[in-house]
Amino acid sequence: DDGDFAWQRSLRRKLGVEPGEYLPGSTWFRFLFAIVVWSLFAIMMLKIWGMPDQDMLRIKAYVIEGFDIGEMRIVPSKIALGVLIFAVLLSLLGWIERQLQKSWLNRSRMDRGSKESLIKLTGYIGIVMAFLVGVSVAGFQLANLALIAGALSVGIGFGLQNVVNNFVSGIVLLFERPIKTGDWITVGLTQGYVKKINLRSTVLQTFERADVIVPNSEIIGNQVVNMMLNDAVGRVKVPVGVAYGTDPRQVEKILLDIALEHPMVISRSPTVSAPWVAFREFGESALLFELRCFISDIDYYTRVLSAINFSIAEAFKEAGIVIPFPQRDIHLISGELPAESGARVNHDVDSDQQSSK
Repeated sequence: DDGDFAWQRSLRRKLGVEPGEYLPGSTWFRFLFAIVVWSLFAIMMLKIWGMPDQDMLRIKAYVIEGFDIGEMRIVPSKIALGVLIFAVLLSLLGWIERQLQKSWLNRSRMDRGSKESLIKLTGYIGIVMAFLVGVSVAGFQLANLALIAGALSVGIGFGLQNVVNNFVSGIVLLFERPIKTGDWITVGLTQGYVKKINLRSTVLQTFERADVIVPNSEIIGNQVVNMMLNDAVGRVKVPVGVAYGTDPRQVEKILLDIALEHPMVISRSPTVSAPWVAFREFGESALLFELRCFISDIDYYTRVLSAINFSIAEAFKEAGIVIPFPQRDIHLISGELPAESGARVNHDVDSDQQSSK
């Protein structure tokens, strides 16, 4: 929601958080708040049940000064402070990302893919830095993290190769930018729009609005067809057949006029050709033509194709041009079969009867 109190709504507006959207780092704030509340509740209940003051002081010392587990010193108060700082840094990072997206990068001349890559890289680097700061404040030595990383490397060698491969592929996608959000791409048998690019996987939304999770390694390692890599311009092919006896030049003129009348068809451009009509072949029952033209946004391919087909049907009807369909002519010859042919047929029938016996 938008917030029950005025200060909540004001805070959302200042941070640029949309209604219904979680504040970055709010999960950690809730977690820390729940720990503090339940800890105070437990201490209060212990006090009510008559716990001696000496034991209460001992618990306080454990919380503030910490306790040892093996060679590691655990200080709950420092851990809570580290979680708090981590949550604050995440909130600050979310604000920076929103300012980059809505304000700062809008003044630059960077393309959309570069802006998205910069925002994502800023977010990932910021999360790592916030984590390291939080861990340091919590009292953990970074040398211990190196030991943990070494242990993880063993796990990577056994079962995390795919995860690391997808992670590295995600970084390559951010730097190389072969795809960007909103692109119409085909990966294997999956076709759809790029909805979100994450470090491990990319989310595609199909034309049926189903979300498909594609590992980034498949995008980097396999052939990908991007209909919008450099621009959104794309070609539309409209095949059509007319009856024999139709003037081909008349068909060509009608098709070109229809293409040039459509607002999305590019009539003149230094990079793409103007609409033209190909007389493909003399078919079995029709003269086969194909209208070829480029449109300014391939995202509207189906709509443009449908509109052109409607216009062709109406124009052909007005011009009296027939669109044929496959047909066969069967000629029946009346009269009796020649004697020689009749004898051959009778012989074949007798042979079939004898073989059946």
